[in-house]
Amino acid sequence: MHIHRCKRMHSRKTAGAALIMVLWLVAALSLVVVAGAQGVRQQAQRASLDMERLRAESALDPAIQLIAQKLLVDKGTDSQYRIQRLALGQSDVWVEITPSGGLVDVNVASDALLQALFSRAGGLSAGEAAILASRVRDYIDPDDTPGGVGGAEAAQYRAAGWPSLPRNGALDDISELKSVLGMTPRLYDIIAPHLGINGQQRIEIDSAPPALIDALTGQPGLGARVRNSPPETRAGVLLSGAASEFFTPTRASGAQTVRLSAYVRAESGRWWLREVWMDLGERPDALTPWTTLSIEPTRRFLKLEQEFKP
Repeated sequence: MHIHRCKRMHSRKTAGAALIMVLWLVAALSLVVVAGAQGVRQQAQRASLDMERLRAESALDPAIQLIAQKLLVDKGTDSQYRIQRLALGQSDVWVEITPSGGLVDVNVASDALLQALFSRAGGLSAGEAAILASRVRDYIDPDDTPGGVGGAEAAQYRAAGWPSLPRNGALDDISELKSVLGMTPRLYDIIAPHLGINGQQRIEIDSAPPALIDALTGQPGLGARVRNSPPETRAGVLLSGAASEFFTPTRASGAQTVRLSAYVRAESGRWWLREVWMDLGERPDALTPWTTLSIEPTRRFLKLEQEFKP
């Protein structure tokens, strides 16, 4: 009798263990199925975005080419910041034309201009902006002596374990600014739209984007008012305030470098952006009447501080 009771108990334990194993197996298989389904959905979403990006490029690239041709035809007229709308098939494309003279060149900009850019546009405190401006200057200058407040040369970069060292020369590409000690990816992404290489210490009023005018003056909406005002009154508006030292009504002669930023809205409601830098100067050895200096990958346009409002 005792033996039969023990056998029954053993059978129950075995059955219970088997049931637990089955339940664990079912749970594991469920997780595999869920993970697989999620992976398939993610792949489908990526494929959908890739197709949407390619369709966007099929409208953005022709728009950029058409605007470049128009700029060549109008080369004799005054160059200034503007936005043009093009209807290509079923797509409306907006192209923002920014002459390089309307942007900040960190190679020659004053410390005051750099600090204003870092604090008013980038959101740094006054102290942080002063330190970063000193480090930008040290990154570019040829000596190895830290200057200004919180400056940094090679020794400070090594001590901080920074992955790069000062360039000790002028920047050829604004993306090199990401190598400056203390520059964060977020800050660079915010200020990058305001940067260009033009060899000018001051920003040309007629070439400056409204967003840059707003940022440097600390007056939201001022840039749009300047753009909408008669050309003869623009200088008076910007040369009378606290940021007057940052701007100039004079345009550099012979400057023909422009940034073309093309935007299109997909059927999904997402905006896509394509940016190209061009030199419109004549080059006999070039395949096109202009020289393409750089092309940014087409990307989604999401950031509120850079939201494009055609």
